[in-house]
Parts: sequence; C-alpha cells; structure tokens
Amino acid sequence: MKKIVLASFLLLSTMSLLAQDRVFNYTYQSAVLEKGERELEVSINSFDGKEDYFRELETKIEFEVGLTSKLQTSFYLNTKQQAAFEKMTGEIVLSPSEISISNEWKYKFSDPVANRIGFAGYAEFTIATDELEIEMKAIFDKKIGRMTHAFNATLEPEWETTVIEGKKMVYNNLNYNFNYALCYNINKIWNLGAEIINRNIYVGKDKLTNSALFAGPTLGFNIDKFWINLSFSPQVTGLKNPNNVSGLNLNAYTKTDTKIIFSYSF
Repeated sequence: MKKIVLASFLLLSTMSLLAQDRVFNYTYQSAVLEKGERELEVSINSFDGKEDYFRELETKIEFEVGLTSKLQTSFYLNTKQQAAFEKMTGEIVLSPSEISISNEWKYKFSDPVANRIGFAGYAEFTIATDELEIEMKAIFDKKIGRMTHAFNATLEPEWETTVIEGKKMVYNNLNYNFNYALCYNINKIWNLGAEIINRNIYVGKDKLTNSALFAGPTLGFNIDKFWINLSFSPQVTGLKNPNNVSGLNLNAYTKTDTKIIFSYSF
C-alpha cells in the first residue's frame, strides 16, 4: 500500500512539473517537454535605469519541442532595442533594432522528485549579424512538497565584431552568472517565489570584470496548457565596479530588470 501511495505521489508531482516546466523567469529547472509535446513561448525583458534615462527592451519568441523523455530543443527569434539619454544633444536617442536567432538544447539527467536532486545540462547558440554567443548552464533543482528550489551556474562567452578606423576587430566578453531561486506552490494555479542572481562580465579588451547582485520576487499563474510568469529584479548592489566605485554598477547593468514570460503547450 505504501508503495502505491508513493508511486501515485511521484506521478502527480511529475504531471504537475510537466504542466509547467518553469516557475521562475531567470532560473531554469531540470524538467523537459515530453516526446512530441510542443510549446510556444514569448518572453519580454525590460532593463531600465542608468545614471540618466535608459531602457532596453528584449523580446524572444520561442518554439520548443520534446524529442525524447529526456531531451528537448527549441528555436528563438530575438529582437533588442535601446533608448538612452544623449548628453551631447540633450535628447533621448533610439538605437537601431537588433535581430538574432538562437537554438537551445536541454537534456535531463535526473528528476527533482523521483531522484535525490534534479539535474540538467543546457546549451544555447545565438547568432546575429555582428555577434556570436554560446550559453551553457548546469541546472540543479529539488521539489519538496509545495517548495521548489533551483540553482543555475551559467557560462556565456560572446564574440562581437566591429570596425575601427577601417580595421575589423573581434572582441571577446565572458559572462558568468549564478542563480538561486525558491518558490512556494500556493495552489494548482498560483506560485510565489524569489530569485537571487549574481551577474558577472569579464571584458577582454579592457581586462575588466563587472559584477552585481540582483534579487526580487516572481509570481506565476498556470492553468491547463497555459502559464505566465512575472518577475521584478532590481539591482541590490554592485559587487565589482569600474575604478572600485561603491554603490550600484551602472556601467554594465541597469537599476531594474522586469521580465514577463507566457507560454502555451500543444
């Protein structure tokens, strides 16, 4: 009897995870789509605030598909545009839109309910007209009752091509982030959580590392095959700033980061 109860609990928990493979916006979980399951996901990210007016808007449209019970892939169309205050003109200047495409692969090695800890490997390749990025993640998570815990370690080298005085130059930056998130499942529809993010950038051409700590709440809603998450992540402090200046790191980051993701599986 105990084995039957335990098996039923694991099955229900796994079904719950399949219904929504993400209860966080910045921190990934180990769950993958079942074989043949498809999902259309839209992500909108707003980065706001530097010393003067600044806003960067990033949008991603993603199509995901489960290839096996442990492997999924997806394809993205990404757009990005910035608006910033220009001191020389005293006006807000809008930069040209940037478009890129991405391909993501995610493999689940263990389950956060059936195993001691959930673990997945993640790789994402992004190409733009002047930039190439490779993002790699180690994803750990654990579901205990109504609580979900997750930790990500991310390594993301990027190469950017530009022309200076008629010469083509390629610059290499290295982003490495550490995320911890926890979430409480209020009921079948609502999830409430928080995410802590340590973001780091090593800029090769300047031999400079930028680092900052972000933290904020996440609210999730899911029903049937649809889910939506909203996160607000303000910068708490700059951990490493240019010239060892104290306070927020507004050289590489913004004051706030707001993200909304909504998805429908079919």
